[in-house]
Amino acid sequence: MKRIGITVFLLCFATQAALCQGGRGGANAIDSIPNLTAAQRAEVVRANEALVQQAAAVTVARNALAATVFAEARNPAAISIMAGTVREAELAFVMARANELAKIQASAARLSPDQVTAWKAVAGTAAGGRGGRGAATYPTQRQSAAVASMNTELAPLVQAAAAARVALLDAPAADTTAKADALKSAELALANARADAFARLQASPSKLAPDYVASLVASGGGAGRGGGGLGFTLPEPIDFNDHDGYRAIFDGKSLKGWDGNPKFWRVEDGSIVGESTVQNPSGNSYIAYRDVEARDFTLKFEIKVEGAGGSGIQYRSKTGIPWLAGIAPNVTANVGPVNLNWMMTGPQADFWPNSAYWTGQIYSENTPMRIMAWRGQVVEAAGLGAKRLMGNIADRDALAKLVRMNDWNEYTVIARGGVLIHILNGQLMAVLVDDDPQSSNNWSGQFGIEIEATTKISVRNIWLKKLN
Repeated sequence: MKRIGITVFLLCFATQAALCQGGRGGANAIDSIPNLTAAQRAEVVRANEALVQQAAAVTVARNALAATVFAEARNPAAISIMAGTVREAELAFVMARANELAKIQASAARLSPDQVTAWKAVAGTAAGGRGGRGAATYPTQRQSAAVASMNTELAPLVQAAAAARVALLDAPAADTTAKADALKSAELALANARADAFARLQASPSKLAPDYVASLVASGGGAGRGGGGLGFTLPEPIDFNDHDGYRAIFDGKSLKGWDGNPKFWRVEDGSIVGESTVQNPSGNSYIAYRDVEARDFTLKFEIKVEGAGGSGIQYRSKTGIPWLAGIAPNVTANVGPVNLNWMMTGPQADFWPNSAYWTGQIYSENTPMRIMAWRGQVVEAAGLGAKRLMGNIADRDALAKLVRMNDWNEYTVIARGGVLIHILNGQLMAVLVDDDPQSSNNWSGQFGIEIEATTKISVRNIWLKKLN
C-alpha cells in the first residue's frame, strides 16, 4: 500500500511520538496536498481546525498508555484500561475525520482522490509550525544501547500495532468497530510486552534515570527526546571501583614490588602505611613501585592522611637524581646521609588535607618548576618556561571543602602526552598542559608515595591502567 497517509502513520506509531499528530504544523502540512484551489484550501483549513481536538485526544490517550507502561509498579489492569482509551480516542478521530471529509466532498470545494489521500495524512494537524524541542534528556551509551535493544525486541509488535491503526484509518464505516477492536488488541499486546521489557531494563545495570523515563513517556514510548533521537549519549557515571582494563600494583598484603626505607613504610590493614614521628622523623621519604614504568596511564587509589603533615603520589618519576632541597639535621641524624634510591623526582599529585592550598595541585617534585597548576586551575606551560592560566575550574577554597580530613579520599590521576589531570573524590582539581617534551612532567617513569613532616599516611586500592 503506497500511500502517503500510511507511511506517515507508520512512522508516527513506530516512535509513538506525541508531536506526530501536530508536529509538522497545519499550514505547512496543507501545502503537501497537491493543486489546491483557494476554495479547497479554505475548506481543508476549516476541517483541520475542527479535527485538532480529536487528534489531541489521541495524543493524550497514547501518552497516558505510555505512562502506565513505564510505571515502576507494573499494573496490568491499568494497561488494559489505557489500551481501551486509545481505542476509543482513535475510533473517535476516525469518525470525526470521516464526517469532515463528507462535508468537504459535499461542498463546491470537493477534493480529487489524490487530494483526499494527501489530506488524510495530515488531517488534524495544528497550525503554527514545529514548535520548540523542549528540554533534552540524554542516556548514557549503555542505556542507549539497552533502549535500542528493547525497541528492536518490540519491533514486530510495533509493526503489528501500526498496521492495525492503518487498517482502522482506512476502514469503511461498517468495519470501523471491528478494526478498532483489533487495534486495541494489538496495542495491548505491545503495551504488555513493552512493560515487561522495561521492567527487565530497570532491573539491569542500565537502569534509566527518572528524567529519561519521563522523556520516554513524553515520546509515547519511543526513543525519548535527546540522545535516542539525535545519537547523543552521556558517558557512563563515575565509578571509582570500575577496574576494567586496570591492574593492581599493590596486593594489599605485602610490599612486593615496592622499595622504601623500612623505618617508615609498612603494610597495615590492607594499606601501604608511611609514618613519621618526632622520635622517628622521615623528612621527605618515598616508597617507589619498581615493577612498572609508564608515561600514559590512568591511576586510581585511595589515600588518607592523619596528622599535620602531607603526602602525594609520584608518577612519571625517577630515583637516583641529586636532591635539591636541604635535609633537616634531625632527619640526617635519624636515617644517615640521603639515599637517592629512596628519593623521587617528577610530577606529584599533592595531598595535604590540613592545608588550604596544596591538595589536588600538580607539583613538580625535586625540580625548579615546583607548583605547576594550583588547585582549581588549568595551566599551559613548557617546562621551566612561563606558565599561563588558561581557565579556572572552581574556587580554590570551595574545592578544599571536598577533601576529607582523617578519612579516605578517592584520587584519580590521568596522564596523556603532555596533559596531566588530577581528580579527587570525583571532582576535577587541576589540569596541566606541558608542551616541553624534555620536561620531567613528560618523562616515562615510576609510581611512588611520599611522606613529609610528622604524620601518618595510608594508601590502598592502587589500580593502574597503563597505555604505554
